Amino acid sequence: MSAALAGVQKDLAKAGIVSVSEVQDWSAEQSHRFDGNVRALQCSQHTLDPVVALVSGPVTMQLNGSLTQSGSFSVSALTTVPVIGIAADASRSKTQQLSLPVQFVPLSALPDAEMQREVEYAGALLGQPGDVRDKEAGRILNARQALYTHIHGLQAPEILAECQPNQPLHPFVGLKPL
Repeated sequence: MSAALAGVQKDLAKAGIVSVSEVQDWSAEQSHRFDGNVRALQCSQHTLDPVVALVSGPVTMQLNGSLTQSGSFSVSALTTVPVIGIAADASRSKTQQLSLPVQFVPLSALPDAEMQREVEYAGALLGQPGDVRDKEAGRILNARQALYTHIHGLQAPEILAECQPNQPLHPFVGLKPL
């Protein structure tokens, strides 16, 4: 099981996922990764508003496995001919299932898609009365506005003139950056 979990973590890291959550708290490196990925998508799709892949929910994994072994050994002798019998059975099976919810949205709709994910995640808090609800709703709206503003700044027409060939592309993920 630990090998399967480590494999999924390694695959997600290798995919170079780029966070879209809490843009207002990004480090310079996180902002640079996001901006670079947006430019790569704009260049590969030749548009300022490319379609982006967003991992929009929890990654879930189901592992199943079983191992069955059996065997027997017998030696017997007849008066003239010795008889040896050997029998063995072995079977092994394992299955893995990975659920990765992905949305494909235009870059300009990414703030709304991320806000939707955050609203779903905060569900119970938004159902509370008064200050708790208002504080969480305000945080979500501020995060949406910050992401909108950041993306809007990356959609200047001259960006397409600066495109370089073969820029790496990475999926976006609606998770807190580490």
